[in-house]
Amino acid sequence: MNPYVIRDNLFKHKGERVQVKVYGMRNKTDSFIGVLEDLYPKIFTINTGNSIRTFSYSELISKEVVLSFI
Repeated sequence: MNPYVIRDNLFKHKGERVQVKVYGMRNKTDSFIGVLEDLYPKIFTINTGNSIRTFSYSELISKEVVLSFI
């Protein structure tokens, strides 16, 4: 999958609420709800209300991060 295609698909959902699951090492997962805020050429940001989290498109490709639109 091409990161530019992913960016174009996410751009359609800018400003929407998303549920994010982050799969870490040793079977640890982090899940939170936020708003897809900004999209940049290599990264995108999600505002959780009390912090801003940054992820790369390659993390979506490798399924380290999974987004679900609410």
